[in-house]
Amino acid sequence: MERLFVVTRKWTSLAALIALMALTAQRPGLAHGAAQADPLKFTAARPVIIGWQVKVDKTKDFEDFWAGLRAVLAKSESADLKTFGDSLNRIYKVDAPPFADASGSQVVLYFVQLDPPSTAVSYNPSLLIYTDPNGLRAALENPKMPRKDADDLFDKVKSSAAISAIWPLTKVGG
Repeated sequence: MERLFVVTRKWTSLAALIALMALTAQRPGLAHGAAQADPLKFTAARPVIIGWQVKVDKTKDFEDFWAGLRAVLAKSESADLKTFGDSLNRIYKVDAPPFADASGSQVVLYFVQLDPPSTAVSYNPSLLIYTDPNGLRAALENPKMPRKDADDLFDKVKSSAAISAIWPLTKVGG
């Protein structure tokens, strides 16, 4: 009985943590009138954690997106894009049961730890792949990433995930 209480308490604590993260999350909003700053384009090289809510049936697509993106970035001749790719080596899936998001879809949480993040390129997949002048620019002229390959890669993330939070971190202590 005592073990059941401990397990229940752990799950309750996890649920409370997830709820707190959702309430305090900085969510990218829609632009109204003037263009808003891209919340995934960092201007300082201080650590950041990006939280993603991923649909349960799309976790493989989400993971395949990051693996595919890293493979493309590793082939780049751009030092900025190689550094960006190197920053994507700490992607974690929360080891907990799925939960319902605001729309009722079952989701799991992933976290991308960036330490340090790239300040040259946006972590917004759409901007990185299609429009960021420092990114892949597959929509325009990049022969190393044809438009069809870019579309296939982007389709994996656009239907699978939504950003749930962006947390800039500050070191504590020594």
